[in-house]
Amino acid sequence: MTGNVTGATGNVTVVNLTAQNIAFDKSTITVPAGANVTVHFTNKDSGVQHNFAVYDSNLRSKSFFVGEIITGPAEANYTFTAPSDPGTYYFQCDIHPFMNGKFIAE
Repeated sequence: MTGNVTGATGNVTVVNLTAQNIAFDKSTITVPAGANVTVHFTNKDSGVQHNFAVYDSNLRSKSFFVGEIITGPAEANYTFTAPSDPGTYYFQCDIHPFMNGKFIAE
């Protein structure tokens, strides 16, 4: 599934992201470069830990944001600034790195 920005509120871009059955519901997230971003994260996996993190690539040599790990079922709002340079970055769950996708700043 591909997902884009779900809405902008004031100066904040809001993205809804759900983890369920050890998978994210989006494989792509697109936001404006340098934007203030809030990811409304829902973990529907009962008793399973997940988080959301943004890196420069799948090599994870530079992190832009690493969210707190939450155990489902639970919700969290992750607020951070998107990379200021337009480009394609990488997001994942640090507990389950195979849960990942493209984080595009444009």
